[in-house]
Amino acid sequence: MTATSVQSASVDEQRPVAPASCPVTRAPAVLFTPPGLPEMGKDDNDFFFGTEKLWTALPKSGAVWGWAPRGPDQRNLTAKIFWGSVDYDRHREGNADLKVTGRRLDVDAPPLMANRTTNALGDPYDAMLTGVYMPTLGCWEITGAYKEQKLSFVVWLYPVKQVNQ
Repeated sequence: MTATSVQSASVDEQRPVAPASCPVTRAPAVLFTPPGLPEMGKDDNDFFFGTEKLWTALPKSGAVWGWAPRGPDQRNLTAKIFWGSVDYDRHREGNADLKVTGRRLDVDAPPLMANRTTNALGDPYDAMLTGVYMPTLGCWEITGAYKEQKLSFVVWLYPVKQVNQ
């Protein structure tokens, strides 16, 4: 369960480093592990970020996602984000009442657009899943709010060539 860019694998080869002015979320010195899930080790590429009430997984290298402009009537996403909580039960709630928002930190920009939350099967926890689209490049803070809990992280978006799909 991780926040993932929906760009192709070739995008990873052109991935730049975020500028120092963008405080991209990185792994803390002491890693958090949601109850009942295996610990991520030093050789894993991701880390859990949050608390047992609301978490996601992010890349240890910092969340740096490829971005291409969205044309009229296009539904392409910037990323899909999986969220977890010990309080989420898809059998009781179905699609969770998770609200995902985002704002650009480095300049003014329109807000992030988030799809309606759906669910993803998991073990031992089901996950809440949402697709997001950021309307511009740059440094973005993404916040998830669920059952009075909030979790925010920062990502850097860099330009990629749009590939015809």
